[in-house]
Amino acid sequence: MDLGLAGKRLIITGATRGLGQAIARELVAEGMELAFCARTAEAVAEAEADYRARGARAKGWVLDVRDAEAYRAFLGEALAFLGGCDVFIPNVSAKAGLEGEAQWRANFEVDLMGAVRGMEAVGEALVDAKGAALFLVTTAALEHFPVVQPYNVMKATLIVYAKQLSQTLGAKGVRVNCISPGSIYYQGSSWQRAEKANPAFFEMVRKSIPEGRLGTPEEVARLAAFLVSPAASWVNGENIVVDGGQIKRVHY
Repeated sequence: MDLGLAGKRLIITGATRGLGQAIARELVAEGMELAFCARTAEAVAEAEADYRARGARAKGWVLDVRDAEAYRAFLGEALAFLGGCDVFIPNVSAKAGLEGEAQWRANFEVDLMGAVRGMEAVGEALVDAKGAALFLVTTAALEHFPVVQPYNVMKATLIVYAKQLSQTLGAKGVRVNCISPGSIYYQGSSWQRAEKANPAFFEMVRKSIPEGRLGTPEEVARLAAFLVSPAASWVNGENIVVDGGQIKRVHY
């Protein structure tokens, strides 16, 4: 299937590893131009070289999305570099690791405000391009998770935010959707760490998935590529689960 993405312009945050990297590579393979950011200069330089080697016009910036001023500056420079924006994906997450209110602030600033500030900065360009935005959520936002944590709460908030945008921007030709990956395994992932630190829990999760395995970033990336493309022109305001049947709720 021709997704109709050749020559279109992508801005994505955190495209140097994991899901962000897999999604960016998938979209570069479809012919998209790319602007991205990450926190470390070495990772940005390696990713930039990788995307260019794959034939893409690409540029990376070094910044922390929690720095609102630097983040807005990046978005402005990315728009100038690309000459607009057809697809925006605020991918980075603060995940977990801090304690108390510090973690709530981190997830608020990165997971939620990274999307909000991003849409405020690129929204007009998306309208001009009749483009699309995609938010990365998680199945942990859709059902009880063994640990109470702000990561799940802020990700769930993105679903509501995306739905609101799908109506207001949808009237101007912009589609906004979410995807909720289940347990995804890759080098350096939280699930790789869990496999070593808590093998019993890891095995319980693995066995809960019908195929008896965790997903891959590439399996998420293929869905992401479809949803941001013109091929999905009638999909708007949705949160689509990609988890191999891991969660057991019935979707009506």
